[in-house]
Amino acid sequence: MLLALLLPASAAGGTYTVTQCSSRETTPGGASWERSTDHYQQRSRCNSGEGLQVYHDAPGTGTGQYGAWVWRAAPGTVFTNVQANASLTRDAGHRGELVAVRADGSESEFGGEHGDFRVHAIAGEFAQFQTWLRCAAANCGVAAGDSAHAYVKGVLLRTEDRAAPELAVVGGALLFDGVVRGTCALDLSAVDRGGGIRELSATVNRSEIASDVLNCELADSFATALVPCPPAAGTSFALDTVSAQFSTGPNTVRACAEDLALDGAPNRACESRRIWVDNVCPASAVGGGAKLTARIGRGHRATTVRSDRPGQVTGRLVDVSGSPIAGAKVCALTRAKVAGARTVVAATGQTGSDGYYALELPPGPSRRVYVHHVVGDVVLARHDLDRLASRAHPTLRVVPRRGIENGDRLRFAGRIPGPECRRRVVKVQVHIGLHRWQVFRTARTGHGCRFAAHYKLRATTQTASYSFRALVSEQGDYPYEAGHSAVVARRVTAAR
Repeated sequence: MLLALLLPASAAGGTYTVTQCSSRETTPGGASWERSTDHYQQRSRCNSGEGLQVYHDAPGTGTGQYGAWVWRAAPGTVFTNVQANASLTRDAGHRGELVAVRADGSESEFGGEHGDFRVHAIAGEFAQFQTWLRCAAANCGVAAGDSAHAYVKGVLLRTEDRAAPELAVVGGALLFDGVVRGTCALDLSAVDRGGGIRELSATVNRSEIASDVLNCELADSFATALVPCPPAAGTSFALDTVSAQFSTGPNTVRACAEDLALDGAPNRACESRRIWVDNVCPASAVGGGAKLTARIGRGHRATTVRSDRPGQVTGRLVDVSGSPIAGAKVCALTRAKVAGARTVVAATGQTGSDGYYALELPPGPSRRVYVHHVVGDVVLARHDLDRLASRAHPTLRVVPRRGIENGDRLRFAGRIPGPECRRRVVKVQVHIGLHRWQVFRTARTGHGCRFAAHYKLRATTQTASYSFRALVSEQGDYPYEAGHSAVVARRVTAAR
């Protein structure tokens, strides 16, 4: 019979059921023997199936005196269900009892008097479970045949752990403040005042990369101790940044500790750290560099170029004394200003005899730029550069090219730079007066980043020249700054 243990568990924390003095756990386990006088004696006969026993063997015991087996919930836990197979009798003033005690000290007695073993259960929130034999009369004696007793076996304590673990240490070379590469250590340790630490684990970018499941006192789907898992645990994971869970660029490392939950979800404590990984820049055969400088274009931290033109990164590599390092490899990494963009090698080069280098970045979208010098698994990095901003430069074609008259239809077509170029707004403008551009058609890009628009000439009464251009403004996650096409001029004559 399971009775109260079939009741649903609370959702407050991880739950596990402790078995004591049963076919799965034949020792007293977490029970403590307590008595107020040595008139009460105990026997531990779990192995024979007779249970944990309390009996009385001396006359003259005063009222309220007792002997008891007691189970106390570990700090941070409560018993939500108690089930026990008990034989309880009363004689010569002694009374056998099963008692569940709440945190405020109030008691609930459960189970009736009978000589044979029967299953009793109670549900609630309890700090203790006790099997008593106590003197309920003014003066208790010794019953003939030792018939006054309290025997218990098959104890099941459904335990709810409400105390989350605490991470004591999250460290190691993996969490180095600079750029990491190769195999690095992640050191974890945690403590728990409930059921103990069941597992230490690490995830990288939401994918589990390592775990350490600790040895706990378990049998089948039961715990065999009130605190079945170690109250403190530590481990060190050797994590290879080349593994699939890592990517070059920023990564999120999450370290977690979990306690025991054989039902429901465990309590968990986690800490997340951001690290920067470089697994792609080629290593330099020449070392000795101690300081790496870098600048983008003519600016120090940022510059803007047209989307169809390259950018440039320049700088110098020197040793601790400031002397140049010649022939050393330097790498430029870029990450486009696009959600989920990967960090890629954009350019590599070598330092000259004076330690200076120049790297040409291919045309493309706005992007972050990082400069690295790698020797072995050690990365000398410059990440204080802001970004290479790219100004959109669309193409524009206007047809027909010649022989245009008032009343004809002009067709405008072109392409904007990618990526993320679908469904972008392109405005076709005409030059009005000395300094004003006026929008007269708006189009959206489709497949292949292309756009198209039409316009019928209606008001040209004499020969005139018109200047057109395509304008792309800044738009959401489109990784370009506002820019326009080259100007296209067309000559239009009045209709004959």
